[in-house]
Amino acid sequence: MANSDAHHLSDYIAILRRRKRQVLGTALAIFLVSAILAFVIPPVYRSTATILIEQQEVPRDLVSTTVTGYANQRLQIIQKRVLTNENLLEIAKKSQLYPKTVKSESDAAEIIGRMRGGIQVETVSANVTDPSSGRSTMATIAFTVSYDGDAPVVTQKVAEELTNLFLNANIMLRTQQAERTSGFFSEEEGKLGQQLADLEARLAEYKKRNTGRLPELMGLNMSLMERSQKEMEDLDRQITSLEERKLELQGQLATVEPYTGQGPGGRLREVQSQYLTATAAYAPNHPDVVKLRRELEMLRKETGAVDDRESADREYKKVRAELASAREMYAESHPDVVRLKASLTTLEEKLKASSAATPTGFALKPDNPAYISIQTQLATINISLKAAHEQRMRAMQKSSEYEGRLVQTPGVEQEGLALQREYDSTAKKYREIKEHLMGADIAVEMEKEQRGERFSLLEAPSFPASPEKPNRRAFLLLGIVLGFGSGIGYASIAEYMDRTIRGSGAIAAVLRTPPLAVIPHIPFGESVAENQRLIPGAR
Repeated sequence: MANSDAHHLSDYIAILRRRKRQVLGTALAIFLVSAILAFVIPPVYRSTATILIEQQEVPRDLVSTTVTGYANQRLQIIQKRVLTNENLLEIAKKSQLYPKTVKSESDAAEIIGRMRGGIQVETVSANVTDPSSGRSTMATIAFTVSYDGDAPVVTQKVAEELTNLFLNANIMLRTQQAERTSGFFSEEEGKLGQQLADLEARLAEYKKRNTGRLPELMGLNMSLMERSQKEMEDLDRQITSLEERKLELQGQLATVEPYTGQGPGGRLREVQSQYLTATAAYAPNHPDVVKLRRELEMLRKETGAVDDRESADREYKKVRAELASAREMYAESHPDVVRLKASLTTLEEKLKASSAATPTGFALKPDNPAYISIQTQLATINISLKAAHEQRMRAMQKSSEYEGRLVQTPGVEQEGLALQREYDSTAKKYREIKEHLMGADIAVEMEKEQRGERFSLLEAPSFPASPEKPNRRAFLLLGIVLGFGSGIGYASIAEYMDRTIRGSGAIAAVLRTPPLAVIPHIPFGESVAENQRLIPGAR
């Protein structure tokens, strides 16, 4: 229908009548091809298992799991672990999926590729309410594992193997993640425990090094310093009082005669005087001299008088003999000679002092009770004074020590605060890690006992009674639709390419003027009878 526009239904019907052979031929050819394909393509069976993702049994607010991440993410990880080349080859061998012997890497790659093409893992999501936030969200609650194969029994067996691998891989993955988390916290707990022990040792050494200067002892040190200062003030008053008493007793002692002239002491002095007179007049072995010497010895023993000059004289003679011997051996500048000369000079001065104090060589004890009493009181005061001075010296040393501690306390406190802050921070971290470790250990046990989030088999792999594909009915229906569609398209193209003029509209379009009359097409048959049938009224 060239150079014309068909706008009426009758035109389209006329085209279908003219092109019905092309439409029916094309539709029949395409339908035959689709039918052949529907019955020639080998059947593919599918076995599907449904695995439910169950939440942990123990409430999360009591025991929190250490396995984090979304179910989809974990499912992807498990899928990568399960669908390894080794696992797929093992399943193919165990299920006798491909009888062909694997002789090369290319054979193995072909088998693995065909198996991967037949495995489908699809997630099942649902609209659930988040218990923590109360919001509605989409979450993965289950997933399906399917396998497409040529034989129903083998297909079901492979699907069962894949399902078991997914279930076991989930348990292994969650247990490994929980154990790794527990191991991490265990290592951190060990490190922090060692740091804590080191800090405790440093704190102990710090306290030992700064004994008495610690900040917590500042009040005690101040109190002790004040007490020491008060003690010093009391001792100063005591020393002043003792000094005054000492001066008073010394004045009294100077006015009292030490000897009374009676008793053994007086007789000793008298005999001493007689002995000196006798030794000056007579020889040492004279009877009077001997008698007086004996009596003098007896009185000396009785009164307890000591002869200081006798021991000093013996020592003097001994040193003088050693000095003479040393001079024969060494020069005057020799250290031994110098030392002996110094010792001899000291002994000479001692002998002179003894002779000046007691010309007789004997030191008599005072016998006047008043003198002895004052002398005793004076000795007691001297002892008290010495003790008071020593006590004051100790108190002053303590006061200085406490004052030094107070001066050093701020610096010590700064060092201690730094150590304590570090210790407190480490101890806090250690307690937190310890709590996390306990929770991680409980989580490991929970995963081992499958009390946490787990995969449970909701539907076992089904036996494929009918093939999943090809769908022969769909193939035939698609062949009919495509056949008629292709036939109509072919007819439309053929009609568009045809240049034959048909109808008055086409003539008017070509001549640009309407025709005067239209003679309809009168077909003629081969016989008169046929023509009479075609043309009514013909004879």
